[in-house]
Amino acid sequence: MLSILSHLKSIFSTIYGYVLSLLTLFWNFIHPEIYAFSIVGLAVLMDLIWGIIVAHKQGKFILSEAARETFKKVSIYGCALFMIFSIERGLHDDWFIATKIACSIAAGCELWSISALMLIVKPDMPFLRLFRL
Repeated sequence: MLSILSHLKSIFSTIYGYVLSLLTLFWNFIHPEIYAFSIVGLAVLMDLIWGIIVAHKQGKFILSEAARETFKKVSIYGCALFMIFSIERGLHDDWFIATKIACSIAAGCELWSISALMLIVKPDMPFLRLFRL
C-alpha cells in the first residue's frame, strides 16, 4: 500500500502527471464511442487539409487563420458532442444512439464543407457537382 501511495505522489508531483491523468480519464470516459468521435475528428482534419490546398491554389497564406478555425470547430464540436455523450451515458449505458446521430450530423456538415473546397480545386468533377445539388 505504501508503494502505491509513493507512486501516486511521484505521478502528481509534476504538471505532466496531472495532464496525463486527465487525458487517461477522458479517454476511458469516451472509449465506448471513440469510433464516432474519431470520424468527426478525421472530418475536421480533412477540412483543414482541403482548406490549405484551396488557399495554396488561390495564392493565399491562411495557415494561421485555418488553425484558428479548426480550433474553433474542434472546440464547438467537442463541447456539444461531449455534452450529448455525457447526458446519454448518465441516462443509460449501452446504446449511445443520440451520440451517433450527433456525430453523423457533425461529420455530414464537414463533408458538405469539404465538397465545396474540392469543387474549388476541381470544378469540373461531375460527382461533386451532382453531390452539391
